[in-house]
Amino acid sequence: MTNDVPAAARVIAKDFASQAGAGWQRIIMQLTCTSGGSSMRAEVDTGGYLRSDWQSLSALREDVLESAGAEAAVIELVVRASGGFELSYVAGAGQLHPATQVFDREFRLPGHPRPGMPLPAAARPGCAPTDPAVLAEVTALVDEFALRYKEIKGESPQWPPGATEAEVAAAEAQLGARLPEDLRALYRNLASDPEETGLLGRYSILPLKMVVEYYGEGEPGSLGRHDGLFDNHAVVFDSDPPLHVKRLSRNDWWITVAGDFAMNHLAVDLDPAEHGHAGQIFEYGRDIYGPVRYVATSVSVMLAEVLDELRAGRCEVHEDSPHLQTSPGFDDRGVRDHEEVLHEFGDADLAGAVAKLDRPERVQRLFVNDAAELDLAALAPLTGLRELAVNRAASVSPRPADIPSLERLEITADRVDLGCLAEHPALWDVKLSGAAVTISPLRTVVRLDLSGAEVVDLEALAELPNLRVLTLDHAQWRRLGEAGRLPSGLAAASCSGMVPLADAVEWARGFGREVELCTVTGALSDS
Repeated sequence: MTNDVPAAARVIAKDFASQAGAGWQRIIMQLTCTSGGSSMRAEVDTGGYLRSDWQSLSALREDVLESAGAEAAVIELVVRASGGFELSYVAGAGQLHPATQVFDREFRLPGHPRPGMPLPAAARPGCAPTDPAVLAEVTALVDEFALRYKEIKGESPQWPPGATEAEVAAAEAQLGARLPEDLRALYRNLASDPEETGLLGRYSILPLKMVVEYYGEGEPGSLGRHDGLFDNHAVVFDSDPPLHVKRLSRNDWWITVAGDFAMNHLAVDLDPAEHGHAGQIFEYGRDIYGPVRYVATSVSVMLAEVLDELRAGRCEVHEDSPHLQTSPGFDDRGVRDHEEVLHEFGDADLAGAVAKLDRPERVQRLFVNDAAELDLAALAPLTGLRELAVNRAASVSPRPADIPSLERLEITADRVDLGCLAEHPALWDVKLSGAAVTISPLRTVVRLDLSGAEVVDLEALAELPNLRVLTLDHAQWRRLGEAGRLPSGLAAASCSGMVPLADAVEWARGFGREVELCTVTGALSDS
């Protein structure tokens, strides 16, 4: 290490010591540095979190990375009330975080497909020009909008000239798919709508160049999701109406083509579910929490609905804006009723609470908080329930066989019987906390988090046939290692909590990973 590293560490250590208050003995900070940025967490043993200014953290980060000759590192600073500190780091440890291991980078959770999905036959690129009948229909809709726009605003909409057939085909060649005929026709009329005229309601069509660029960022059709193996909400929900958009985290043939310039986007779906239509439009983005929002059967339907509003004189005009504000049916985001929360439930009647829900069949995620005795058989009317979290309950009888669609179950309770979880048809993700549990029934589970639970038969983990992603605390991992019962088929593993870096390194080495831990010590005083 260079002399700059201890000096940079001392600045932060003294700052933490000044914040810690009375009675503290140890402070621990962990700083994860990757090419994408840094994250820091600092705790004092008397309770609470500490802060450090980013200038000091950046100086430490740069000094450690330069000293190590690495682009990523996990850094740990331990400060002691006796006046000393230890700085440790693992260079190049972007996946330690500080204690996460990924063994199979090809593995995906259920509903999270890898790229390489087959292209539907109807979307295969070809040499044919845009269907003349569709082109004529869409051109008529666009022309009528332009005429009504001029009547209202006194001038024509300022649209860039439409794309040529060759330009549309060139974009499709880069995408690897043919766009729907009405979308091709729209691009033949205008290249984009940078002024947000209102042709598609609140949304504006993107230039073809941008469509190609968006599609090429990350995995195609990922819609900004990262598909991490430890994401808290990995279950994918049905859009409304169901069975129109495939229930997947991504799809190679979802292509973003429009947006509202407020971080919400429209995608055209070339690979619909069984009740959907090729070319249908759905929305995703900042204001779309949970499942994607089904918008319309096609872009031409959107055009027609906007014109219906203009024909009826239903629009708002603002002199300082080129936008015609209408309220077509597809623009209504409605009530997002996929999630319900039952707060401070106590000893209330669960069946009665379910009966009071407006659309119980639409509830896909349910939280039940602070309940006494719960028999989850009362949730049977929630036929679409996929994710259930029971928080701070006294006793829980899962009975998930009465909820055949359930995929994720999270329970924090004093008592819970898992016996009836055996061979559940859909359950693949379980997190348990609080109670002493026996886990041998969890034979269908793919992802399991037991880090907050007392596990009677922890060694049975090695016998769960479908288990691929496992989270335990450090003591549980050590128990498995000492018993020689580490599961052999894991795709990823995580050690929960703020694990001391030395323990995280020991844990990683237990999986056969070669990890070098570098350490330097110093004193809070400058002398």
